[in-house]
Amino acid sequence: MFIRIITFLLLYSSAVFCGDCNFNLPYCGLSCNLDLSYRNLSNIKKLLNNDDKFVALTFDDGPSNNRVNDIINVLESYEAKATFFVLGERINKKTYEIVKKIHEAGHELGNHSWSHRKLTSLSSEEQLQELEKTNTAIKNAIKQDIKWFRPPYGCHDDNLIENTNKLNMYSILWTVDSLDWQGDKPEALVERVLSNVHNGAVILFHDHNNRSNTIEALPHIIKILKKSGYKFVTLSEWEERVCNTVKARSVTIKEGEKVRFEGMLCGQKTKSLTAEHLY
Repeated sequence: MFIRIITFLLLYSSAVFCGDCNFNLPYCGLSCNLDLSYRNLSNIKKLLNNDDKFVALTFDDGPSNNRVNDIINVLESYEAKATFFVLGERINKKTYEIVKKIHEAGHELGNHSWSHRKLTSLSSEEQLQELEKTNTAIKNAIKQDIKWFRPPYGCHDDNLIENTNKLNMYSILWTVDSLDWQGDKPEALVERVLSNVHNGAVILFHDHNNRSNTIEALPHIIKILKKSGYKFVTLSEWEERVCNTVKARSVTIKEGEKVRFEGMLCGQKTKSLTAEHLY
């Protein structure tokens, strides 16, 4: 157990201080051709209407052997949908049926790589193998192509974006981070998510076997957001709602006193910054 904890901390600390993890590398995605770099994704709320009250819950690092069933049960009890980014190496005889269960419950499955390695440290060929193996493992269970990819630690480079495009997937990060992996108490997670939530938020949680804080916080978060009028959608439904708004409105992010949205569209200049911290 001690070795596993040390390994976990080393992995996350390497993400925190790695200089080649570029959160804001511009890359195109969605049917409306948005730039999905972290900064622009975080600006998604600026193009939505006040009554566009929907969020996408996402869960990384599964499928776990036991916690994921609790997550599914909570979601079902509140009629909420979510997207699960799974690791290929964790799909085995024990978890194969869990992957099917996630799909059959109306949730969406995404690719989170095979082994959770920092993919920017791999060759292009190794990256592609990580993605393809995981797609195959998921597709064997649900008989459906995979549309969404989330890179471990949020680390992108040009090769990874190209490989994602080759496989006809969209790579997407998040706009609200629960930081549940830190082991904070459930009430801290509730406060963190609720204080940062916004229309069109993509909320990051984790599907970990050895932590109960996410399971304990999740019902409170969903219940409070539902009372505020929010709906909980898969990423495909999130995409549909966002792109319908983009197509219906000529909206842009703020530039001086004008409200402009040009900076979020692909093919336009977007300053690329290296993330100062990664989760």
